[in-house]
Amino acid sequence: MLLLLAVVQTSPGRVKPRSLLPTPPPSQNIVLVLADDMGVDLVNVYGEAPNPPCTPNLDQLAAGGLLFRNAWASPVCSATRAQVLTGRHGFRTGVGDVLTPMSPGLALTEVTIPEVLTGYRSAALGKWHLHGNLGLFHPLDSGFARYAGAIAGQVPDYFAWTKTVDGVSASSSVYATTDTADEAISSAQTLSEPWFLYVNFNAPHVPLHTPPSSLCPSSSCTTSYCATNPPSPTVPDGTKALVEALDTEFGRMLSALRVIDPDVLVFFMGDNGTAAMASQSPFLGSHAKDTLYEGGVNVPFIVQGPGVATGECAALVSATDLHKTIAELAGRVSSAEDSVSLVPYFANPAHASIRASVYAETFQPIGGPPFTSHVRAVRNERFKLIRETGAADELYDLQVDPFEASDLYPPTPGSLAETNYDTLVAELVALGVD
Repeated sequence: MLLLLAVVQTSPGRVKPRSLLPTPPPSQNIVLVLADDMGVDLVNVYGEAPNPPCTPNLDQLAAGGLLFRNAWASPVCSATRAQVLTGRHGFRTGVGDVLTPMSPGLALTEVTIPEVLTGYRSAALGKWHLHGNLGLFHPLDSGFARYAGAIAGQVPDYFAWTKTVDGVSASSSVYATTDTADEAISSAQTLSEPWFLYVNFNAPHVPLHTPPSSLCPSSSCTTSYCATNPPSPTVPDGTKALVEALDTEFGRMLSALRVIDPDVLVFFMGDNGTAAMASQSPFLGSHAKDTLYEGGVNVPFIVQGPGVATGECAALVSATDLHKTIAELAGRVSSAEDSVSLVPYFANPAHASIRASVYAETFQPIGGPPFTSHVRAVRNERFKLIRETGAADELYDLQVDPFEASDLYPPTPGSLAETNYDTLVAELVALGVD
């Protein structure tokens, strides 16, 4: 087949080749939602924390869809967002930590989800945090037809922040969580179908604040941190209040999208674990966001839509898997080498494991290798290895020690732990990151 290429002008001084292959037939509308600093302990339906926030809309999403227990992201936001959009690990994309304005951004040579979804109109809304030094047009240069949101990593104030719309920035006083939901609804109403919405809430990332009372959960919740939030809440309670406001706006957004398309396919994921100061026992602050322990990388992941079974799935999932999964559901093809399609689980949550292991990492410098520091983690169904530059390995049996309190390294010779340790080291070798 003859491959034709066109040069598409996306922003001043930037060009990017774009395929002109025949456009596939129309496909279903898809929305992918990421929450910021939201581990499994902050979603009521996961039942893994003793005093979770009230999240009726996320609970309802799980009740009508498929909840994954063992989904892994990076322990920091920029790295996860790069994984999601490219289907590739950070050591390949160069994004292995939090990007600053001076960091190299996600390279425009990377093939993102919207670029795979030929024939779709795609919009990125809310937090971006992948542009680094590549400028305010970066979302458009990366395949999206529209961008509106807080392009940097954190808003200084949810009620006073800088909003960027298609490369142009201005001050906004609209509550940031509400603005993201509003932009998602507006995009679904104005974009031609099929559309792909990449929706990124800033919540529950700091700064802590009292959310608008109108966003507190309804009286159906027996406990609400938003409704009783004092002027100076503890960090855990203040974080839960932000989650509850997010849940309300997520529910409003999803209801509006379903008016437009009752069959919209919905993905919800956290970008990394809960922040250390917001973590509560049995989740440890020392094992939270920014670490490769489960509290830093195990995130909520729920899928709902036509053809998706209801229930739970224990399969190992990586943030990279969104790339091939969404491509397959849209009838497109992804060649991302670190991604696998999760579609078989949608029909049968007990489907044989597709992944033998999952991998996560952080490293410096951005854009490497070579790396001056590199922390890697790999797990299989039961055991987990953490390897850090200049430190001893750590080995955990997650079946009996889910909060990683007992390091088994070095493993007893001839033991099950040693056999699994050798298997996990081989996984790192195969990836080229040992």
